[in-house]
Amino acid sequence: MKRMTPKNKRLNRVENHLLVLILALATISCQSQQTPSNPTAEVSNSATWTGNMRDMQQELTRVLPMVMDKSEYENPANQQELAKEISHLVKLSKTVSHNSVAMQKDPSVKFISQAFVEDLERVDESFRLGKKEFARYNLMNVTAYCIECHTRTSMGPSFQSAKIDSTLQKLTGMERGEYLLATRQYDAAFAEFSQIIQKGLAGKYDFFTLDKAVRYALAITVKYQKDPKKSLEIVHKVRDSQSTPYYLKQNAKGWELAIREWKKEKKNADSSVSSILKRCDEWVRKGQRMQVGFVDRGGDIYFLRALSDLHLILSAKLTPDQLGEALYMTGLSYEAIRDLSIWTLHENYYESCIRKVPHSNWSKKCFKNYEESIYFGFTGSSGTRVPDETAARLKELKSLAFSP
Repeated sequence: MKRMTPKNKRLNRVENHLLVLILALATISCQSQQTPSNPTAEVSNSATWTGNMRDMQQELTRVLPMVMDKSEYENPANQQELAKEISHLVKLSKTVSHNSVAMQKDPSVKFISQAFVEDLERVDESFRLGKKEFARYNLMNVTAYCIECHTRTSMGPSFQSAKIDSTLQKLTGMERGEYLLATRQYDAAFAEFSQIIQKGLAGKYDFFTLDKAVRYALAITVKYQKDPKKSLEIVHKVRDSQSTPYYLKQNAKGWELAIREWKKEKKNADSSVSSILKRCDEWVRKGQRMQVGFVDRGGDIYFLRALSDLHLILSAKLTPDQLGEALYMTGLSYEAIRDLSIWTLHENYYESCIRKVPHSNWSKKCFKNYEESIYFGFTGSSGTRVPDETAARLKELKSLAFSP
């Protein structure tokens, strides 16, 4: 696993008690819906996938109540069962098959699924060694993986269960919204975030919760629903409220500008890869100009729109030059909105760019950004200290990025 900076810990969000469910579903949802060339393999894979999913659901039905309830989690009578269920969950996470084509096309699939398994293994080990609060803390802080995997695009299965729905009532609005977002129930998630926004603007939530709800809501309407009208309604609520903090009002100005441009665009735009890349390049550049400071989020709309289209074309057949550009822009976009995503996901795209299109102009650009991000992440009050393993990777990637 990668380093954990203080900002990472703070922005890795989602401290909810439904996480085991979402985590497990993360690996399932990462599978591509592409059709195998071998019909027999298709039937076999489908049967395996269905069986694994059923096992995962049954396991979660047993372990979820104890993880959600702290008193139940700490109850001595439940410790043996918890240890057994967590260990079994780790084994199940490794058995869920992933479509090899999807993993090759979009590097986030492999990265997220590997991180998911590693974190569950860490939880299992910590629990067995008696570090049970640490194990629970880790379970409550890795939900970003599943949300990111589930929401790369709007395509894929939606998970609903009567048993889970009854459990949702015990959670906070933010926790329910994040669960619904992770399981691709966009309308229901949007309703939860909308309620938080309404109450937050009335002073019933802190600014951090309000900010997160606003940006989650926009992620839904922009990245998945692609609805400029709905997006503008959110922005107007933020803009017009007397209680909105100044920084959020400033962000809203940038969001409104981007959405009004969006509404003026012609429908049925050219869907060729070259045209999509050109549009994404324009959006990323505009987003960068709008993002005047490290914590400024005025360019979010542009970056979310770019990511929506970039993830779609990453599954297409691209030339090396197109692939390099797409990976580079995806990295730039994730870096810009990383407090709404996995903190280091952009580095994964930069590294993939270097490895997939080595000794190219794109690999050089990606290495520059990758190196800067690495040094920034390992710099603190005592200076910059890059671990030997990371330094070795930097050296390797530099040799790949630049001409021999």
